[in-house]
Amino acid sequence: MKRFAGAPHLIREPRAPHEVLRDYPTYTVPEAALILAMSRTTLHRWVANHPFFVVSGNDAPQRLLSFKDLAQLYFLKFLRRQAHLSDTQARIVLDYAKQATGSRYPLLDENIKAWRHHAVWTRGSKDNRIALELFKPQGQYIFQHTVDMFASRIDRDRRGSLLRLYPWRLWTEGDVRRPVLIDPNILSGRPVITGTRIPIIVVAARRKKGETISGIAQDYGISQRRITESLRHLHLGLRKAA
Repeated sequence: MKRFAGAPHLIREPRAPHEVLRDYPTYTVPEAALILAMSRTTLHRWVANHPFFVVSGNDAPQRLLSFKDLAQLYFLKFLRRQAHLSDTQARIVLDYAKQATGSRYPLLDENIKAWRHHAVWTRGSKDNRIALELFKPQGQYIFQHTVDMFASRIDRDRRGSLLRLYPWRLWTEGDVRRPVLIDPNILSGRPVITGTRIPIIVVAARRKKGETISGIAQDYGISQRRITESLRHLHLGLRKAA
């Protein structure tokens, strides 16, 4: 076992040989809440008090989340917001998706598609395709285009596996901005300014010390807008420097 960088009292198991970075539990609940722009209380309820699913580091001394956990929780947050679902309704969708895919992370399955007011899981070739409806247009149970919209916040590889996440606290439909990147292969999945390896928490620390947005942007050779938007997502370091 080893101590978690940046949290001297947190101990976690070292990554097992051949363990994929996306599956490795590394995010604390407070850290994940910051990344997902959620309240700690809400996220703690979602992963501990009344969990949607069991997270990868559930048996750790302090509960830890993997990148896949983080991504599926972001999808659930996205789903609740876009389809106006309660926690109970979101759990129904998640349960249906689990039954359809047999996956621990069914909402990350590339075969879940949205079509009009329906969400379906599809499998098979073009000529021999199986489709199972997950979500019917009933009262608030509306899932219109939510999956397709979520697709704009992620990148997949050629096999359909999730590679990167682009959370954006101020996102609205049609917004193509991706100021923040979460990639397990970049700085152990810590939030960075998209297209760079600049940790947002470092930028926030410089702001806290009184440095200006323009000065920080000049140091890194990027626009002030990129600095500002990344900080706006995490809601950090935005007060004017003295």
